[in-house]
Amino acid sequence: MNWLISGGEITLGVALFVGLVLLVSILRPRGAMEPKRIVSFPGAWILVGLPITFGFGLAVALIAIGVTTLN
Repeated sequence: MNWLISGGEITLGVALFVGLVLLVSILRPRGAMEPKRIVSFPGAWILVGLPITFGFGLAVALIAIGVTTLN
């Protein structure tokens, strides 16, 4: 089981979290309520937002694993 926990989980989790925050800030519309072209088709926020949500969950899980006694 030690091969699953190598010690870099916190770093990887923080890097993933920061990257996803930057991605969300890039995808958010500025000023006008017009969405960006990548999220302008119907149902796009489900196709784009669901993987982003899973990514945030993964980032938090990696950070939690890194700071618990499992390490």
